[in-house]
Amino acid sequence: MADIEKRLNKAAVKKATDWGTAVNTDAAGMGFLPLNPGSPKAAVQMIEDEAASAFEGNLDVGLINASDFGLDFDYRWDGRENLLLAMLMGTAGLPGMYFIVSNANHHVDFEEAAGGEKNAVLANGTWTSTALCADIKAKLEALSNGVLTYTVTHDAATRKFTIATTANFKLWWNTGTNNAEAADTLLGFAADLSGEITYTSSAAAVGLALNYLHSFVLLNTVFGIFGTYATEKGTKIHTVPTFKVLKGTFSLSGGLIKAAFNLRGIKVVDDSALPAAFTSTTILGNTHARAKFTQAVFHLNAQTGNDFVDGDIVRPKSFTLEIERKMDSEHVAGVQTIVEPVENDKPSIKLTMDFSRMDATNAAYFAAWIAAAEKKMDIVITGPAIEGAFNYYLKFQFPRLIIEDVEYADSKIIPAKIVLRALVPDSGPLGMTDVLVPVVCQIMNSRSADYLA
Repeated sequence: MADIEKRLNKAAVKKATDWGTAVNTDAAGMGFLPLNPGSPKAAVQMIEDEAASAFEGNLDVGLINASDFGLDFDYRWDGRENLLLAMLMGTAGLPGMYFIVSNANHHVDFEEAAGGEKNAVLANGTWTSTALCADIKAKLEALSNGVLTYTVTHDAATRKFTIATTANFKLWWNTGTNNAEAADTLLGFAADLSGEITYTSSAAAVGLALNYLHSFVLLNTVFGIFGTYATEKGTKIHTVPTFKVLKGTFSLSGGLIKAAFNLRGIKVVDDSALPAAFTSTTILGNTHARAKFTQAVFHLNAQTGNDFVDGDIVRPKSFTLEIERKMDSEHVAGVQTIVEPVENDKPSIKLTMDFSRMDATNAAYFAAWIAAAEKKMDIVITGPAIEGAFNYYLKFQFPRLIIEDVEYADSKIIPAKIVLRALVPDSGPLGMTDVLVPVVCQIMNSRSADYLA
């Protein structure tokens, strides 16, 4: 009896090491769930055999063109589609220590040269130690009005913070005006400090040592970063020995966050020994935990503005975020397939938001567009708890956005659309002081390993 046609294909992906050489994707944790797993197609150039009158049976396969294909997902917090995002962005690394700053712990009360108490307010959010140090420095120096220059560092081994400057100053952790919401415990400090130019916390800082939060920073190039993709088609395994990620698109589909990736593969084969079958492949994480639009918060304000507050929340009815790398597809002498693609133009990041109707808030985008005003923005999608107080979440940060287009359609209820383009900032704005690239993505999930290891 013939096999029942398989429509729910298995698929797997794994980082590869040598362009053109497949790695075995049949292993635990390599499986994932694209909505269209069977998308790769072979693409060859047929060279006519003139001596044999170009009969079809005598045609020779010439160069094998790139096999461009796409994979769509209902974005899952633990889904292996995060590997594709890491490949696109170009950086991952081991999840490090991160710190949650909130209204309960965001104050630093201090004093300089008997000048009276000053009250620094740190940016709320989940930050790396580098970002938190940069924010502390920026907030202290802003209140110092150029008088003192601060140095703030974190020792990864001791997990202690050091705050130093060029003259004696005081840190009022216990007796400051905002001691009830002070950052002392967060940073590892325990008492008021005075009479010195340098203070190091007495205890290890209270950060997220559970290695859940991954930070993907957009790199200029992703040369050397590629993977192997394989999918089951009936009784065969179709394999793309190596591919690179050209583009990632996040959008809304039926109330769920959709992630789509465009890939450029070297070729497609159906007789690869890697993998010969899917016998060991498993899918890690909770496959039912998908990101929802109702969990999303969009903040937008002036690029030179303050940290985000509730008044900066915007409420689009849909959005599309496109992160794209423009890559070549070249053949060279002695090679039948394309060599590893490289960027032939700078990456582009475009964000489009559609609003249900025009109001005073989004009507102001037209004036901002005319005035060439620049913005900063973040998108945070928070999911269910991983464990304890730690939740799944996906966050995109844009430190510098220009308004590329604003559109108000002619209809009874006037909808509005805004198109923004992300650029490299001259310096990190408030709340994003360490973000010096067009986009940074953070993912909180249950994975503790480096996606690109």
